[in-house]
Amino acid sequence: STVKTAKMGQQYYDDDDGGISDPMTAYISQASDINGQLVLLIFIAAILGLGKGGVPGFATVATALTVATAPMNIEGGLGYAVSLQVPILAMIDISAAGLHRTSIDWYTTRLLLPLSFLGMFLGQILDRYMTDALARILVGFILLSILTLKVWKDVVTFVFPRQYSSNKNKDGSVEGGGNYVDIESLKNTINESNKKKHSPPVSREPSEANPSEILNDHRNLNTNTNISKMKEYIWACIVGLFGGAATMLTNSMGPILNVYLLGVRKLSPTQYIGTRAAFFCCLNAGKIPMRFASGALGWNMIPLAFGLGLVSVVGVFCAKPIMLSMKESTFVMLELLVVAFAGIRLMWLGLTMS
Repeated sequence: STVKTAKMGQQYYDDDDGGISDPMTAYISQASDINGQLVLLIFIAAILGLGKGGVPGFATVATALTVATAPMNIEGGLGYAVSLQVPILAMIDISAAGLHRTSIDWYTTRLLLPLSFLGMFLGQILDRYMTDALARILVGFILLSILTLKVWKDVVTFVFPRQYSSNKNKDGSVEGGGNYVDIESLKNTINESNKKKHSPPVSREPSEANPSEILNDHRNLNTNTNISKMKEYIWACIVGLFGGAATMLTNSMGPILNVYLLGVRKLSPTQYIGTRAAFFCCLNAGKIPMRFASGALGWNMIPLAFGLGLVSVVGVFCAKPIMLSMKESTFVMLELLVVAFAGIRLMWLGLTMS
């Protein structure tokens, strides 16, 4: 049946036969109609699959279209439109994880999942007290802050290359620390290391060994390892807790996770796609029951979601050759630009709503 009359605030809607249908049935009828939203939903499913499969920006466009084209003449239309995407995303993530299964960084996945579920719990609590506008402003601000924290040095180097080169020390390092490394110095260090590795061992009398030197070497090694691990756990806490809360508040954990995987973990494009898909496979396994419990997802929506999911899976497989044809630096730059756009868009929507 097709929706004939529908006013905001009503709980039930008249259909063509003069009967009464609930809002979910009305949404499914409109979404399944070739003259309704079906063609648009097929298009969104295709670009969503391409985006999740590795084409930068497409997933963000698909998410924006889902929100922008949700039926406004049906009570809770936006909630049904977003919930319909959850089973589709589950099919996409399973396909992408299978396609890139040899490149998945399982350590990162295991590190983030417990913290993300905790963040989802906190987000569900915050959702009771925060307006949609405030939630979007907060998540957008957090996203842009995390992005700025990771890329500001690269931006400064790109904008002020002369100042950067003048700050280099004689040994090739940069004043003020940072993550920049002089390539020539690095090559020389590697060559020296290889020479030592292949040279015959030098015998040394036990009396010549300095116990204090050995102890200091072990202490320095342990200190550096502990600092590295500490930074790793701090970033995992930030991304897991804030990202988990963001996925419950505005369904936008993806951009936060992208910054972590590309900017912090420095994964290659194939590792990034596979790890991201494996992570969301586990996360969506927890989100689907929550959507059912909230009433925004019903069993009568599953056939439509399955059909659209098949379209998305085709998009995932078509995306791999496109992704592999791109330079890694270009891929990372495009993904981070999309993240910046997503953060600005969230804040803009929040400010215009308030």
